[in-house]
Amino acid sequence: MASHVEPGSVDELSRRRSSVSTGMSGAYRLFTVAGIDVRVHVSWIVIFALVTWSLATNYFPSVIRGASDVELWVLGATAAILLFASVLLHELAHSLVARARGMEARSITLFIFGGVSSLAGEPRRPSTEFLVAIVGPLTSFVIAVIALGVAVFVTNARPIEAIASYLAVINGLLGTFNLIPGFPLDGGRVLRSIVWQVTRDARRATEIATTVGRVVAWGFMLWGFWRVLNNDVFGGIWIAAIGWFLQSAASAALDQAVADARLRRLRVGDVFRPDPTGVAPDVPLAELVERYMLPGARRSLPVVDGRRVVGIVTLSDVQSVPPERRATTTVGEVMGGRDGLVTVTPTTPLRRAIEALGSGDYEQVPVVDGDELVGLLTRADVVRQIQMREALDGARS
Repeated sequence: MASHVEPGSVDELSRRRSSVSTGMSGAYRLFTVAGIDVRVHVSWIVIFALVTWSLATNYFPSVIRGASDVELWVLGATAAILLFASVLLHELAHSLVARARGMEARSITLFIFGGVSSLAGEPRRPSTEFLVAIVGPLTSFVIAVIALGVAVFVTNARPIEAIASYLAVINGLLGTFNLIPGFPLDGGRVLRSIVWQVTRDARRATEIATTVGRVVAWGFMLWGFWRVLNNDVFGGIWIAAIGWFLQSAASAALDQAVADARLRRLRVGDVFRPDPTGVAPDVPLAELVERYMLPGARRSLPVVDGRRVVGIVTLSDVQSVPPERRATTTVGEVMGGRDGLVTVTPTTPLRRAIEALGSGDYEQVPVVDGDELVGLLTRADVVRQIQMREALDGARS
């Protein structure tokens, strides 16, 4: 299964992250393709092992007679790697089209349910949503056709023919499965883009797509339960798990749409707490702790050189230095932002500021007016605003 997610969005900051957001801990970077990090989550090892075992003990023995156990396991592992290479190409298609349409593509993560692309921000137009979503299944179908061609024309090498036949079938199924209108599957995003185009209302389109997605998710869970009752325990549990995944992801997407609507008209100046307190780069860490952090219960402070903000120092930066060295280590030696500081202004739309927070997984970003520091915008500020607006909306309902 393959999908894509926008992790710099409001649901992340309001702690409504579903399992679809696989920029989670436990994902490790393998390499970079076209500037996009490719990561593998530890859960991927489980599905890789299961696919390899299934192919080596069931599929290949049935199509290649007389192969040794070692040959069968090598073929199984090879086919499993090529399967996930296909998933990677599916996700890479999402990311490259998103980038071409003005979105930021950050990473691709392979995990137990397949793959997920990490994109910054929501599509601005339904046409962008449609193109980014549909290109994934189309890529899977193209791979299926190529693999089928190899299987048809390479008849003198049975192992290659067997692997190609498997890839043709599995990519055809992958493309078809992702066209199911179960949000956040690609088909659900295609549905949302169509409804969005018709209604001109992104939130309404999300509500309809996630409702359909929940129906699809419950269908998978019921199907899985039925298969368990009919003695297919492993297959039933797997199908039910996919349904649970879709249900959680659809709920998170709807929560995100509601929160996004609440914050649409807000700017940074409506949310952050003005506080021009900054610290100079040459201040020792010991003085930073005793003079600034402890008295004000501050976990982070902007670093200013004159009036210009040059970085940000956090509690974790201080903790990285042993206590006995803090009197001789300066703020400038440990501060973050030296390779490019992300800042916002009081007039920056809050949605764009949220994307800035998510772009580097920051806990806070400095707020500046011209060159002058006016405060910090933190994730807590945004979450607090969301919670207050939820409470007020509930009081009015």
